[in-house]
Amino acid sequence: MKKIKIIQLFAAAALCSGQAGAQNIDFDNLPSIMDITAQASQIAAPAPQAVRVAQEPAPAQTSAPKEWTIMVFMNGKNNLADYILKDMNEMEQVGSSDKINIVTEAGKMAYTAPSNPYNDGWGDFPDINPWNNYYMHPGWPPAPSFNTPSTETAETPSVDSWVGVRRYYVQKDNDTSKLGSLLVEELPKTDMGDWNELVEFTRWAKAKYPAKKYMLIVWNHGDGWITKSLKISLPKGISYDDETGNGITTVQLGQALAKIGGVDIYASDACLMQMAEVVYELKDYAPVIVGSEETEPGDGWDYAAFFSRLTSSLTPTALAKAAVEGYAASYSAKGQAATLSAIRTRNADNLRGLLDQWVTLAMAQDKAKLNEALRESTGFKGADSRDLLHFLSITGVKLPELQAKGAEIASLVSSMMIKNAPVGSTYKNAGGLGIYLPYYSFDDNYSKLAMSKTGKWDSFIKWMTDKEPAAPTAPAAPTR
Repeated sequence: MKKIKIIQLFAAAALCSGQAGAQNIDFDNLPSIMDITAQASQIAAPAPQAVRVAQEPAPAQTSAPKEWTIMVFMNGKNNLADYILKDMNEMEQVGSSDKINIVTEAGKMAYTAPSNPYNDGWGDFPDINPWNNYYMHPGWPPAPSFNTPSTETAETPSVDSWVGVRRYYVQKDNDTSKLGSLLVEELPKTDMGDWNELVEFTRWAKAKYPAKKYMLIVWNHGDGWITKSLKISLPKGISYDDETGNGITTVQLGQALAKIGGVDIYASDACLMQMAEVVYELKDYAPVIVGSEETEPGDGWDYAAFFSRLTSSLTPTALAKAAVEGYAASYSAKGQAATLSAIRTRNADNLRGLLDQWVTLAMAQDKAKLNEALRESTGFKGADSRDLLHFLSITGVKLPELQAKGAEIASLVSSMMIKNAPVGSTYKNAGGLGIYLPYYSFDDNYSKLAMSKTGKWDSFIKWMTDKEPAAPTAPAAPTR
């Protein structure tokens, strides 16, 4: 969901050929994740030591696995706690079926919004918008608990005013005042910012509700790959647990997906996660990735709009399109700008290779014009993230030597894109995939990512953020 943990950027001024491409591949018949062999044996991920308390027996499973199990890891142990009930009620408008299991791990904590809305309780710096002083994050504060009186007061307790972590099998139910789904387990104290808990939940769901294909949605705040706080030297990514102060880094997210043997679709109901760096980190464990380039509004996904679009065609492509189209329709109806896209990861290595070739060419060009292109390209709130295709398009105009390679990259990204649905004129140039492109300084944590270890984009950023003119050097030979 939504959901960026408030990001702090101190800015002094306004911001500013290899063979690759589409292949004749039948993406509607991607292999089941059961065919994916992840090199997971090298990754130590002990399951959290906790006793699982069963509340009610889960529905008996038929001998044949269903077509899909959709697993939603709903970490509401932060200022999103009040959205758990809302989003699960959206899921219940459709519910599980004879073809689809929908299961959740939902965590809630008692949350009181701080008197200073610019401080999120992590001791972080205030948000600074270099374009317009302070800004309020679109997912902050959650409407049910900040300006609107809560319906879950001591005088009128709600049956769903619980706190803790629970697992549900989502069933159809039209009563939006409470949850009608089957409570399968109530867990002891659980750290939902620990990637091991994500592994534990997904393994449990796969074992208890077997299916031919699996979709995993992580529901929480997100920062792309970016460090959450200038005070915290960690490359945070998603799933922040305010009780423990932990979050799952992009590297850990890749480790988690490897440990569970991958999924057919990975999705982030969270802010800023649809970045090239995240796609590259997860490429070996998720053939399809769904996420937002921009911050998500507080409501996040409309699960009723998503699930109601699932028809007899249950291919990974169909599910991914349904998620994006449902999201876009819900925010279009509200007149609210938003972004969401679904991308295939099959050609992520080719994309990285083409970017390396582009970097080799770009670092022999006029840095001032490249910085102009950076400032003019579509950017996203608080993450030093720019739209990749828009940036390449502008650089091609300013520096014709880069035009052909930029067009080659754009063609490849277009072939990878299942659905891109930006809503509103603000995002008319959002092409569906962001990339790290800071104007002021390079974050050393970026070097920990797989894309940095195998590619040249980090070298390009270091060169771009070095404001001192460098002596010209001959470009290195392209590598594959």
